[in-house]
Amino acid sequence: MIRQIFTGVMLLILTGCALSTPEPNVKRDTGAALIQALLPPASFGGSLSLSQLIVGEFQDRQQSLHVEVEVTPARLVVVALTTVGVPIFTLEQIGTEITLETLGDESLPFDPRHMLSDFQIAYWPKDALAAAFQSMEMILRGDAADGLREVLSVDNAVLVAVTYPKGADRMGDIVIEHFDPPYRLQIKTFKSSENR
Repeated sequence: MIRQIFTGVMLLILTGCALSTPEPNVKRDTGAALIQALLPPASFGGSLSLSQLIVGEFQDRQQSLHVEVEVTPARLVVVALTTVGVPIFTLEQIGTEITLETLGDESLPFDPRHMLSDFQIAYWPKDALAAAFQSMEMILRGDAADGLREVLSVDNAVLVAVTYPKGADRMGDIVIEHFDPPYRLQIKTFKSSENR
């Protein structure tokens, strides 16, 4: 049962990469470039603890995953749980080193660095991300304050779009949409989360 939940959630949320054909003007190795642009946790410039529900959509499938995230200058940790609280994996980044622990002998059906990349695209400071993306020949446009952040190829094709909640209270879901491969993540952050 846990193996089926684990496999279904992971396949849906982050494995569409190998199954889809890129749009004509989009770099074919977008996922690899986004992973190469990963920054160390210290570049976040503070600490953050989040409890989130991620709903992933790929093709006609939809799955959800509960995650607990902690960012400090020393490390970034993501603990993934099923919606009923059963641990699936723990992903930890210290500096540029990334380690993964899975439930039992399970291996993930995706590269966990994609999850770190999506998290950094949505939450990292614009200046730090812009420099990392520029070194990978990508452009970062917009910010959370604007309600939209986009990662563009050098020919201005949108590779990733992040939509943030609007309004003074900024309550609502963050949506991350990838166009190469096409998948969508809707992220609900629970009120118990804190930014330090």
